[in-house]
Amino acid sequence: MSPKEENNQGFTLIELVIVIVIIGVMSYLGVARFVDKEGSLQSASLIKKITADVRYARELAASSTLGIYFYIDVSNNKYYVKWADGTYVKKAIGSDNLVVQLGAGHFSSVGVTSTAFTNGRLDFDTSGLPANSGNSYSGELNLITLSGGEKIDIMANTGMIKVSY
Repeated sequence: MSPKEENNQGFTLIELVIVIVIIGVMSYLGVARFVDKEGSLQSASLIKKITADVRYARELAASSTLGIYFYIDVSNNKYYVKWADGTYVKKAIGSDNLVVQLGAGHFSSVGVTSTAFTNGRLDFDTSGLPANSGNSYSGELNLITLSGGEKIDIMANTGMIKVSY
């Protein structure tokens, strides 16, 4: 072997630095994409949770002699469910009250911006349909609008849910 061939058996410091910089840039871009998607994943998860909780409230109202109130508390960024007698509805699994705080925990990047219901209260009568102190609603009503612009509407005549992104 000639002395020149012996020198070409490794990487130069410049080649190693370039490879490390390329790996660092690719890692940064991957993390940035993940962080951007976290908010949309939280919104999608919250939408599924709200729709499941609304269905649960409807089913409870339809299977009992008491109505159910689904509250959207915009100023405190949460929603909760109560029986018509004022006691909290318990979660389907566990003994905790059905209260969901937004802007924290699993939903830290999601908030409530508005609702179409007076005082944020949607009533379900004992047939499981949306009601307003004994009066019926009509059409499509905005149950909740999230900080990402997503809207969850409820159909007044059926209680079915429509989500708009």
